[in-house]
Amino acid sequence: MPPIKKTLKVCSKGHKFYKSSDCPTCPKCALEKKPKDGFLSTISAPARRALESKNISSLKKLSGFSEIEIKNLHGMGPNAISKLQSALKKEGLTFKKEKTKKAIKTQIVKTKSESSTKPSETDKVDAFMKKLKHPLKNVIEELRKIILSTHRSVGEEIKWNAPTFLYTGEMENFDPKEYQRYIIVSNFYQKDCIRLIFPSGARVNDKSGLLEGDYSDGRRLAHFYSSEDVKLKQKKLQNVIKSWLKLST
Repeated sequence: MPPIKKTLKVCSKGHKFYKSSDCPTCPKCALEKKPKDGFLSTISAPARRALESKNISSLKKLSGFSEIEIKNLHGMGPNAISKLQSALKKEGLTFKKEKTKKAIKTQIVKTKSESSTKPSETDKVDAFMKKLKHPLKNVIEELRKIILSTHRSVGEEIKWNAPTFLYTGEMENFDPKEYQRYIIVSNFYQKDCIRLIFPSGARVNDKSGLLEGDYSDGRRLAHFYSSEDVKLKQKKLQNVIKSWLKLST
């Protein structure tokens, strides 16, 4: 996995901080807003913001939600759920009970349906490429066309400060930090070639010679030095992508 670059940001109060994502939350402001006591002071900032998004400011309001509803909030983890359960218990309260098992199943299915696909962000990649200055810019444009044309389920977005190619179809829920959707991450660090990083390339077991490296985390690399090189390796590249899709979906 390429090193994650962090961007310097400045909040409305003038605090400077670094972020590797588009998240605008200032950690200093978040710390200032953290309650000094009460159940909200015992959980993490993301979990606290998740409750605030539902206007949950008291344990009584919290008891009006089922456990599964709270678990499904973005930013809510197992540790926070455990602390909330303990806080409710001390006050003689509990999460709202689901009426039936069918209702619970319906909520789970609904949640999976909402988060099981990921749209392609071609406009953002177009904007990135328009500003990109690299001697082999034409090579990445050619690679981009080949990768996206390999299968209709392959999409793109900007991640790790570069065009990244991913599977956009349905997948079971997973930890976002596992990056299971990502097929290829482009890397422009070198000026004499374009490197394509396959985060889970080892599972493809490529025999064509396209993928290089023997990294313990499963990464594999492919190098492209010119338009002619792209043409020579096009079939191998598309075969690797098809194999990845077959194994991962």
